[in-house]
Amino acid sequence: MNDLFNQWGNFLFHTRNVLFPVFILVLLFIWSPVALTNAASCFVMTAGLLMVALGQLFRITTIGLDYIVRGGRNRRIYAEDLVTGGLFSHCRNPLYVGNILIAIGYLFVGGNWGSIIVGSLAFLAIYRLIVHSEETFLSAKFGQAYADFCADVPRWMPKFEGFSDTVKGYQFDWPAVAVKDGGTIFMSVMVPVALIAWKLQLANQLGNYQTTLIIITVIMTSAFLTMRFLKKSGRLKSMR
Repeated sequence: MNDLFNQWGNFLFHTRNVLFPVFILVLLFIWSPVALTNAASCFVMTAGLLMVALGQLFRITTIGLDYIVRGGRNRRIYAEDLVTGGLFSHCRNPLYVGNILIAIGYLFVGGNWGSIIVGSLAFLAIYRLIVHSEETFLSAKFGQAYADFCADVPRWMPKFEGFSDTVKGYQFDWPAVAVKDGGTIFMSVMVPVALIAWKLQLANQLGNYQTTLIIITVIMTSAFLTMRFLKKSGRLKSMR
């Protein structure tokens, strides 16, 4: 059973960049967004926006303090070093916590409880399998050091004791955030904008907010393209 979980975890890890967006689109197709027609729908949407913002904050803080170099090698989970600093000293999987909050936040913005329930359970299960495979790999590679890390730091729920000292011990790397997470930041704004436009259209209110949504889209697209240009030209580099 452990081998089966590892196989699924590795598969999901290596297909996540394609699988997850497709999965969200399927959920939104089966359970389409709910029109903004009352206070309840606005409340659920606002909760979703806050979840997306919090998830992105987790990612920005993680990358800006002490980014983890972890990626695939030979279609398997791989890590160069055991990163235990920055936000990783408070939570073993802060990037995944951020991803989960962002993904579920999208579904809350959509506002359909079918997609919220099914999608939330699915994303929690998916990331648990990915983390299971990563933990198996890291335990085998780093041994007692990783066991000690797991004993001190929670897997999911961050412990914030000493967080101010952690922040003081680092120079925040804003260029790294732009280079490594610019695309995610862009999508964290544009996906909710698209969903909100959809919801307003269903409520026949899009015309009242269309200009605002277009301005947000132009600003975010311009910022993203500028970041990509600076990155490609070598003018924007991580400080590490």
